[in-house]
Amino acid sequence: MSKLLFKKTPMGLQPQGDDSVTVFNSIKMDEEVLIDYKRHRNVQHHKKLFAMLGLIKDNQSQYKTVESILIECKYRAEYYNVHISQNGEQILIPKSVNFASLGKLEFEKFYSSAIDTCLQLVPMGKEELENAVLRFC
Repeated sequence: MSKLLFKKTPMGLQPQGDDSVTVFNSIKMDEEVLIDYKRHRNVQHHKKLFAMLGLIKDNQSQYKTVESILIECKYRAEYYNVHISQNGEQILIPKSVNFASLGKLEFEKFYSSAIDTCLQLVPMGKEELENAVLRFC
């Protein structure tokens, strides 16, 4: 089943988009439904993360790609799974920040940590970094 989007209004939850309307209309009056929900993330916030990573890449020399800076941010935020290999070696596997797989609260926590990491990679203050990111995206 595809993901459905609803918006809370004074009239209750309102379906957003054709698929959501179709499913919503198929629910009979007084029928109980079980809903797994996740707050919808702001796509602009996700774009801001990658704008910030691009800005950092362009203003330091240690990391050559946005992906390498993202990996560094994940490790510093302890945003990874731990795998124990057959010989007992501990391997840290970074988690995905894919837009669809990460909830709003978890992303905000990661984003805050990513800002802290980026501030350690370039010589600028938090407000200066945020203003630069806004100009960059």
